[in-house]
Amino acid sequence: MYRIILLFIVIAFGCSEASKESRRKDLLPTARGEADEIILVVDSTQWVDSLGVGAELRKTFMSPMLGLPQDESLFNVSKVNPRRLNSVLKSAKNMVFVMTLDSKTSDSRVLQQFFTDQSLNQIKRDTSIFMRAQKDLFAKGQTVLFLFSSTEELLSQKINYNRSAIREYFETSAREIIKGQLFNSTQKQLAARIEENHKVSITIPFGWEKARDLKNFVWLRKMDAQTEQSIFIYYEPYRDRRIFNEIAELRDKITKQNLYDGENQDVYIQRQEIIPVFTERVNFNGHFAVEARGLWKISDNSRGGPFLSYTIVDEESGVIYYVEGYVDSPGTRKKKLVRELEAILSTFKTADDLKASKDAS
Repeated sequence: MYRIILLFIVIAFGCSEASKESRRKDLLPTARGEADEIILVVDSTQWVDSLGVGAELRKTFMSPMLGLPQDESLFNVSKVNPRRLNSVLKSAKNMVFVMTLDSKTSDSRVLQQFFTDQSLNQIKRDTSIFMRAQKDLFAKGQTVLFLFSSTEELLSQKINYNRSAIREYFETSAREIIKGQLFNSTQKQLAARIEENHKVSITIPFGWEKARDLKNFVWLRKMDAQTEQSIFIYYEPYRDRRIFNEIAELRDKITKQNLYDGENQDVYIQRQEIIPVFTERVNFNGHFAVEARGLWKISDNSRGGPFLSYTIVDEESGVIYYVEGYVDSPGTRKKKLVRELEAILSTFKTADDLKASKDAS
């Protein structure tokens, strides 16, 4: 009986805490700002350091996005003095707080107030911890990251070594925000036809349409007066891993065979070679994949722009997939359009994924 009562008390306490947290979130304002905007709260002297924490933060958040024709930083960063942090700034969608214990400035003393005494003591004792993430801290729909260490030198090293993971935290957040905006209304019938014809799935926002549908290739696009966004899916039998070292050549083959002018097949989409194709091995929804970014053009040099692709292998079914999104938007900044393509491509599911989902249900 004692155990039952104790269990009830624990459950009741847990429910009570969950209820308090739910009520707290209900009272919060809604987070504001663009998906890739970051409010960076950091000691001013550390921020201007050309070698330490400030330099590592700029490399992490403000490096150019790869594969764009003009330099556009990965995130739009606003550096904020901690003493000037007000309720409006606290309602930003994305925030980063940076603190080291060895800094004795007034800025750092304010930053330390965001940590409990227990947390500060733990930071002193345990040099392995340097990062803590929290959702909905000051606003609903907010992503917050705390970066901290006992010394500036140690934090600089931690940021440098974990740069990709730190970026990915906010990349994922931005992608989810954009998906929420894009997928308010979707092309369910078109997605169903693609699944029926090709045994793959992808979520298609409203306004997109089918441009071409062949045996092992489907092309989708969205067009307005100034901008075109396109996505295509291609697949073929998987033979060996050498294909992952030949992504550029694979793309050349696909576009020449499938993305050509209907009236003149000598006019087709190809790579621009003024910059290399940047590749990175990634985990794509549980699959080994290679992400590639670069520039494309029409072979007559009339148009061009950036592209983003994933080459994904389904080893069980012996199929390799190439899925790409590209942008044609002359004279405009293109990062936001590419981020929309990232969000759509992230919903792609292979034949094995669909089979696993059906078996699970």
